[in-house]
Amino acid sequence: GTVYAKEYQGSDALAIPRGAVAPGDKVLVVDDLVATGGTLCAAVDLVKAAGGVVVECACVVEIKFLNARAAFDKKGFGDVPIWALMSEAILQLDGLKDPDIPTDGYVDDGLPH
Repeated sequence: GTVYAKEYQGSDALAIPRGAVAPGDKVLVVDDLVATGGTLCAAVDLVKAAGGVVVECACVVEIKFLNARAAFDKKGFGDVPIWALMSEAILQLDGLKDPDIPTDGYVDDGLPH
């Protein structure tokens, strides 16, 4: 496995099963949330150690102001793209206040969902 620094405190370890990546395999690394890039860098290290080639990294959300790209560049992974399914701005969107989102007929039931 690979030990990496966590975003807020301490460290953790990441591992992949033996034989999951063969030399020359092209790999897409997927993460749910990318903050500082620590987990993604650890994943790229593991894939490279197994002889694989990371073609890109994908995530559901990237918190861009924490600059995972800088961590990638520092580790020499600048050629690996990071893309996110959605912008972090969507996490703070208030659809009821956004005039571009139609809300005709919507009634808030007051319950958390």
